[in-house]
Amino acid sequence: MSDPIEIGESNAQFLAAWSHISRCLPGHRIEHADGVSVVLSGTSMVMLNAATLSSPASDLADLERRVRSAAELARTGGVPWLFALSDSWSPRGDAGAAAALLAGLGFQPVVSLMGMVAETLTPPRREIAGLELRRVADAETRAAIADLNSIAYALPLPVGRASIAHEALWNDRAFGRIGYVGDQPVCCAVTFLVEGIRYVGFVATAAEHRRKGYAEAVMRSCLDDALRATGAERTVLHATELGQPVYEGMGYHAVTRFTFYAPPPQA
Repeated sequence: MSDPIEIGESNAQFLAAWSHISRCLPGHRIEHADGVSVVLSGTSMVMLNAATLSSPASDLADLERRVRSAAELARTGGVPWLFALSDSWSPRGDAGAAAALLAGLGFQPVVSLMGMVAETLTPPRREIAGLELRRVADAETRAAIADLNSIAYALPLPVGRASIAHEALWNDRAFGRIGYVGDQPVCCAVTFLVEGIRYVGFVATAAEHRRKGYAEAVMRSCLDDALRATGAERTVLHATELGQPVYEGMGYHAVTRFTFYAPPPQA
């Protein structure tokens, strides 16, 4: 059974990380009301526009009330959005009952992420040859990290460039790295300092370069950058199913699963 403190931390880091990213983008909107938080980036990058609970739901009636409240707040933002729910914050931890309720309200699951944490990382498992790691520091590298993520999640390149590549996101709390093979960007990751914790996001590897250890190498590089700059040891992330085994090998452990639901058309 997961530690309730770590479950709370994973939920808090999710909200804080999404809020940090959104606040850096023009047109953002962040609201907290009625037991829900709505974080809209002002862009069409749907994964950056999320509504979520600000505390565990007490029962299904409470969850339904808060989901309806979240939809009311989010639908006026004019951008695509998703409702994110931690299994552990479902009423009595019953993710199945929560999913059934959301389905009845017209919400459809589209992706799940596993909240993970590590106090310290394990040593690297292998040496990586032929990969040059460059800091995200200019328009070219910002475009590269946006494009790699857009391709990985089947999104139009302009959507990624309008959000992930926005210059305002790359402040002194963002430590990004791009991995190059020759002159071709093939992998990327960024570590943000979020409430004193190293939060990892925007991890992506080009399909033809997966299973070579590149994701781990680029992650460790940006985590090391953040550690040197801030001294923060603890690190949190929210992993796709594809990435979870990589992160487990680095010393992260699973805490709680988040399911992202697309709202019904009228919401």
